[in-house]
Amino acid sequence: MFGKPPLKPIRLMAEAVDDVPPISALVQDAALRFGDMAYDRAGRHFTVRMNRFCHEAPGRQPLRAPSVLRISGVDKVQIRGMDTKNGQQPLSLLDVSVEALEAPAAVLTLRFAGEGPRDIRIETECIDVLLLDLAAPHRAKSAPHHG
Repeated sequence: MFGKPPLKPIRLMAEAVDDVPPISALVQDAALRFGDMAYDRAGRHFTVRMNRFCHEAPGRQPLRAPSVLRISGVDKVQIRGMDTKNGQQPLSLLDVSVEALEAPAAVLTLRFAGEGPRDIRIETECIDVLLLDLAAPHRAKSAPHHG
């Protein structure tokens, strides 16, 4: 095989507060639409399908990987600053933060780029987060630029 070896798909789990920052770093700048997110109230899961920017990829060619972020044990979801009726609304995920409540409960907050506060607050019975790449990365049209 010639050239660089292909990137291995990301498969990470978070079960503690300290496990969340690496996942947050990997999903930073993920591109998605509002309709790519779903809350299964009966199953108590919140799922986000996204095109994750591969910050971990060496080289100059920007890459994105189709990925899913699944948060389990969800008790409550609150959405702020987004049009919940517009499934085509484009979004860029900035980070995922975690706040520990009375153990083992926690609040995970997905913060998105845009004017004003745009976030999703997810209350969970415990930290149970999975990040999974669904396919090999593909070339991205551009790389994110931060001021």
